Amino acid sequence: MDESVNNFKNFKVTDTLGHIVNRVAIIMRKKLTARFKEEGVELTPEEFAILFKLWEEDGLFQSEITEKTLKDKTRVTRLLDNLIKKSFVEKKIDKNDRRSYQIFLTDKGIRHKYRVLPIVREIMNQSSNQVSSRDLEITIKTLKKVFENINSVF
Repeated sequence: MDESVNNFKNFKVTDTLGHIVNRVAIIMRKKLTARFKEEGVELTPEEFAILFKLWEEDGLFQSEITEKTLKDKTRVTRLLDNLIKKSFVEKKIDKNDRRSYQIFLTDKGIRHKYRVLPIVREIMNQSSNQVSSRDLEITIKTLKKVFENINSVF
């Protein structure tokens, strides 16, 4: 039998890091969506990700948001359009380059931080409630390293 076939004889996709991380992300997104809906928060998890970056640093260029959220330009444009319609952010043309836009939080966008973050914190706490702080710290450190490895190769 070919050696490469033997190497995959006991291989289970369900035991791979990528599969597990993806499933965790899917479940967390579903839980967050449900909690936002329960609390009357008019955001999707993807919109939240953009707001979170703006809460860290308001006035980012659209290209910076694309880079920081790892989303494609078209998707970020659509998400920003939704956030503008919901009055969470506003778009301002860069005075140095009229083709570039900076994105700024509105008062509503700023206020929602204090409504949304407790919900997110609750989901994070629930997801790790039977994991020791040491194990969680190691897991996060390991996943950051995996991210760096993948990001540097591709």
